[in-house]
Amino acid sequence: MPLSAKDASTRTPENSTPRQQDSWVFLLSLLILILSLGLTACSASSGSPVVPSPPTLTRYVALGASDAVGYNASISCDGPANAAGTRPQRSEPLDCPNGTGYVPRLARLLPGPVELINLGRSGAVLSPAMQALRQGIPANLLQDQVPRLPPDATLITIWVGGNDTNAIALAAAQRALRGEDPLPFVDQQIRQFAADYQTLLQAVRARAPQARLAVANLPNFALIPLGQQQPSSVRQLLSLISVGLTQRAINPLSQQGIPVVDLLCDPRSYRRESFFPGPLADGFHPNDRGYADLADAFLSAFRQPIPPQTRCPPFSEVGSLQWDAAAESALRSFLTDEYKPAQWEGSLRSARDPKGA
Repeated sequence: MPLSAKDASTRTPENSTPRQQDSWVFLLSLLILILSLGLTACSASSGSPVVPSPPTLTRYVALGASDAVGYNASISCDGPANAAGTRPQRSEPLDCPNGTGYVPRLARLLPGPVELINLGRSGAVLSPAMQALRQGIPANLLQDQVPRLPPDATLITIWVGGNDTNAIALAAAQRALRGEDPLPFVDQQIRQFAADYQTLLQAVRARAPQARLAVANLPNFALIPLGQQQPSSVRQLLSLISVGLTQRAINPLSQQGIPVVDLLCDPRSYRRESFFPGPLADGFHPNDRGYADLADAFLSAFRQPIPPQTRCPPFSEVGSLQWDAAAESALRSFLTDEYKPAQWEGSLRSARDPKGA
């Protein structure tokens, strides 16, 4: 029966037929769309600029020793002492954005704005236990660098162990010359270093809980240019310690999710071109080329970490220590001016003239 005018005027969505209700829904949706487009047009025509979010700041902190400050780089970050060819002096805070060591190079490779805080200190070792092995060690990371770590650090690199290797080797040589077996002592010091490294990481995480970490292991110091100049017994000792620190203390950190730069198995760690020429070249500290390779390796470790290799002959091979008259003579020389630890601390004099003449 056809609807009367009165029926049509009183028809609403609630008492409509299903087909009529669909029509109501369509009309209502169309009205909402038109209104929203109008509001958008008004907003666009107002000319209000869209402010982009500021780029994220990377607060990069470096912990380490003389390599962190760029010793032997063409532009070092360790103050004017390098220009005079003398032992680097403490300079804090270290600030040289144009430096050619691995730390400022890495800072320049990072995307976005970067604030660099280089806490490296020439001659530094890992911990108080390592520092106690020999007089004259100026600092350790645990006590002298971690307390100055900014809590809002977002990126941290750690490279330590070169001076520790030297200190352990000298102490082991002294024990050997007293007639003691140095191997138990070396084993004990490697275990101490591993425990102290865990303590360091715990302290770093507690101090800067949001920071991403990457560490570097050690090359086989018997095979770098300075190590190759040493007698066989000294090379064996250096190899035993440096490879031991890498394989037993540093490489296992990758199992904790920490990227490890594998310098032990990187052939670039041993090529002469990574050390020479350089303003203070000693066969131990990298030059600009070596530091550039290290910066690239750290960047790759952050972007796509690869676990360190378990073995990589000949770099990872450690021979047995042989103690005879020749070895004793070599170790005595190692403890005197001829093979003085100043070579391993970056002394220009001993690097240019091993006999100290």
